[in-house]
Amino acid sequence: MAMPLDEHGQPLSGFLNRKRRIERDVSELLGLAKGFLCDGVVTDEEASFLRAWGTNHPDALSQWPVSLIFSRLRQFFADGRIDDEERRELHELLGSLVGGTSSLLLGYEGATTLPLDQPPPLICYGPDEVFVFTGKFAFGTRAHCERVVKERGSRCEPNVTRRTTFLVLGTFGSEDWVHTSYGRKIERAVELRASGFPVRIVGEDHWTGAADVV
Repeated sequence: MAMPLDEHGQPLSGFLNRKRRIERDVSELLGLAKGFLCDGVVTDEEASFLRAWGTNHPDALSQWPVSLIFSRLRQFFADGRIDDEERRELHELLGSLVGGTSSLLLGYEGATTLPLDQPPPLICYGPDEVFVFTGKFAFGTRAHCERVVKERGSRCEPNVTRRTTFLVLGTFGSEDWVHTSYGRKIERAVELRASGFPVRIVGEDHWTGAADVV
């Protein structure tokens, strides 16, 4: 009997084993992050340990936003050391990681309730494109995200209006998004989209990948 294959033509047993390994590794990472955060700081030794952990767990690094966190970690160590400001930023990233986002990382149903455009649209830049960012971003502060857009020739605004062409949702948005200001921006974008306005709703992972900013 032929071995069943997954959608990529690989043996299904190998696919399932890799999925379980990723879930185990991400769960381990969440535990490490909680341990690092318990005393309120991330030390140089902890940051170095985390970098080494990523090298030894490449499957986990394929998952969003783990991939971006470790990309940032490599940037921090590009000069061979990590300074105080970088350690504070790493602390904030790890705090976001353990702040109710494990279901998102492990691919469960939490993220599917968001009204993202399907299939994800082409990310365009230019003077007619207006971006709005909402939520908390693994990529960096909202100001940093907006700077990337402005460098590519587009505009950013704080609220969703008829001018909005892209609403980008941060990775670390609340699952209870309907009852938050995060949710009100999403609801407004959905209303405009349903009325024929060209607003597209995308996740941070799609935006960063399409913008080639990681």
